[in-house]
Amino acid sequence: MKSSEGSTKKRIFAIILFYAIAVLIRYLTNKTGLLDHIENAFLKICLQGVGPTIGALLAIKFFGLKLTYSFAGKLKPLLVSFFVFVVIPVAGFAIIGIQESEQVVVRSNVFLAGAKLCFYFLIYAILEEIGWRVFLQEQLGFLNKYLKYAIIGALWFIWHLNFGLTLSNLIFLLVLILASWGIGTVGDKTKSILAVGAFHAMYNLFTAGYFDAKGKIIVLSVCALIWVLYIVFYDKMAKRVFQKQLRQ
Repeated sequence: MKSSEGSTKKRIFAIILFYAIAVLIRYLTNKTGLLDHIENAFLKICLQGVGPTIGALLAIKFFGLKLTYSFAGKLKPLLVSFFVFVVIPVAGFAIIGIQESEQVVVRSNVFLAGAKLCFYFLIYAILEEIGWRVFLQEQLGFLNKYLKYAIIGALWFIWHLNFGLTLSNLIFLLVLILASWGIGTVGDKTKSILAVGAFHAMYNLFTAGYFDAKGKIIVLSVCALIWVLYIVFYDKMAKRVFQKQLRQ
């Protein structure tokens, strides 16, 4: 009993350290002029989302915690998962390209720019997910799963540092709680960083105004269908293998 209580306290202190670091870095990168001198869009996007990853890695190291996630997770081999969750969406957005406007001017090829921007969003999403799913969700494993998802959604919302009492912020909070349930379910089932990162990036890509709306919806719908079928198929195959092993 004491060992269990000690483990829970250890997790709570690890969560506090993780979250303090994540919020501090978020404030420095998004609410100050710290990144104003950086012209590289890729680096800037990564730095804006790197807080949860740094917080998670430091908490894991400091408290001697173990990771249950990997890039492929249960969806091995890694090469196939990389193709499904990274190559397919990047190729899709390369096909539709970025839609130029008065606010958006592409200096290079619009189709290459579409692929690059999709890849940037995937990297950003993975950096966040290492914090929210790989670390926080695992450390809150002692809670009821629905309470766990609600807490993650609330902490995720606060991390964005948008505290205005507006309808849009309330909707955003609800979206993050629902996303915590949806992405969290994917994480619990697959233990795959690529999988949770891809589903996270889907929302960011959907709300991005750089792409043709119709083309964007088609690409994301196809990706979502492929991802869900891949996870379901893999889960069924894994159960069959497990049942065969039991019979032997």
